[in-house]
Amino acid sequence: MLFPTLLTASALLTAASAEFTETVQGYKYITSGPSLSASKETYELTAHKTAVKLLKDRLGADGLATLLEPDIKAADVIWHEVIANSTPGSWVPADGRAVAFLPNITAVRFALWSQSPLADAANNDANAEHYFKRTVEVSPGVLQAEILEGWGGVTTLFSILNYSTPNRTAYPFLYPLPEFPYQAAGDKVLRDGTNAVFGVLHISVRDVDGAPYGESKPGIEIAASVWYGNGAQDEFLEAERQHMVIEIINLSIQAQKDFESGVFNPPV
Repeated sequence: MLFPTLLTASALLTAASAEFTETVQGYKYITSGPSLSASKETYELTAHKTAVKLLKDRLGADGLATLLEPDIKAADVIWHEVIANSTPGSWVPADGRAVAFLPNITAVRFALWSQSPLADAANNDANAEHYFKRTVEVSPGVLQAEILEGWGGVTTLFSILNYSTPNRTAYPFLYPLPEFPYQAAGDKVLRDGTNAVFGVLHISVRDVDGAPYGESKPGIEIAASVWYGNGAQDEFLEAERQHMVIEIINLSIQAQKDFESGVFNPPV
């Protein structure tokens, strides 16, 4: 009598929830049960985020640095190889951009938020390959940061020692972007004792008219570029491009949430 009971319960469950058809690794599946009808990847991503956040929070910055030390050393070797295989003065960019429509975030507000302690607090949740970011203001408008993050598994411990208004004499290869009023750039320096500069970060933000995007209100555009020596493989550059798009979206949403909660109170 148990089997008919189970079959009836299964039939009722299937009838009560929508079916979702998908192909996974070449095999067809028709699933049902959850209230939210979605792909396995959607459910899996939620579980992955929960697990990653738990591990990061429990280990903390120092614990993560210790755990990932072998990966950091392997990344140092990769970066020294990229530097050795690059033509001096020849840089290639990895670019990521996003136009966003957030009710309370303007270009100047995002610029202020991104250089506040709130950005460090949001860092670990902004990308699965973010492990920690510790920033201090060393002089008015000049930030220094210690960062552990990865791009496609190249898990790198580095510093940005001079993040401020772009120095176009030092970085003549940076995009001019005159239409972006808020810009900052700085060297990415390995923390392996060599002080080797392996990249240059450049972040820009501007306000945009919403009409070309079908929006009645203005939005913002965030442009991120990281420049590496031309010995960097395009496979790595593509991992960086994808990384930046994820990060831009998650950080800008967090800026909006911080405004709504009242923890971010910009003067403008």
